[in-house]
Order: sequence, then structure tokens, then C-alpha cells
Amino acid sequence: MDTVKGPFVYDALPPESIKFVPLNQTKQYTAPEIMTLYEGDSHLRHYLPIIRDKPVYPLIYDKNKVVLSLPPIINGNHTKITLSTRNVFIDITATDLTKAKIVLDTLVTMFSCYCKQPFSVEPVEVVNPDGSIELYP
Repeated sequence: MDTVKGPFVYDALPPESIKFVPLNQTKQYTAPEIMTLYEGDSHLRHYLPIIRDKPVYPLIYDKNKVVLSLPPIINGNHTKITLSTRNVFIDITATDLTKAKIVLDTLVTMFSCYCKQPFSVEPVEVVNPDGSIELYP
């Protein structure tokens, strides 16, 4: 949260229009280039087929169109956690809402013990596609 500004948007765009610097990289890539970049990666290559041949790819970006993530492939280097990071935005994407909530609750709990005020978290308002609003966690 130290380097990005809400609101955050979960969207789907044509792969050629997506450009950002992936985590631990120094150069900007398009989404198709990212697919090629990670074909040989022992961890990430298994996730590529989930979106590779789709007409649009999911992505999360902030108010200023800074890309936070190309789920489920890779996060952006812009939001990399460093020793000076003080505020963390945790995003969970999944096809099963119950499992996503369990993962979110687990990660939030694990991170929250390091908060300035231990175990304090800020909820996020999520606007669903049908317009309904939920707070997480």
C-alpha cells in the first residue's frame, strides 16, 4: 500500500494491451512476453495454461493504472515487499470463494502479528459484478 493508491480494480484486458514489470524483473513486458519469459520457470510454468489462450487476461491495477498483479501468474515488481514496506495489500484470487476466504484469513492473521498494533487489520470493500458490496476480511 505504500506505493499504490486505491481503489483497486480487478479487470480483464487483451494480452497485448497489458504491460508491466513483473516481480524481480527490471524490464517492462507485455503479457504475451511474460508467457514466454516464464515457460521454463519450474514454479510458474504450471499456471500459464490457465490463461495463455484466452482472449483476455485478468489483472489487478490501482487508481493510477499501476499493475499490481497478473493473476494467477505473477505480481508486479512495483509492489514488491521490502524491508521498508509498512503497509501491505493482500489480494487473493480463486475460483472457489470459500477457499479464497480461508487463504485470505490465514495470510492476514500471519501478517497481522507484525503490525505496529499487533493483530490490527483494515477491511477492504469489494464491489461484486452484480453491484453488491462485501467487506473482507
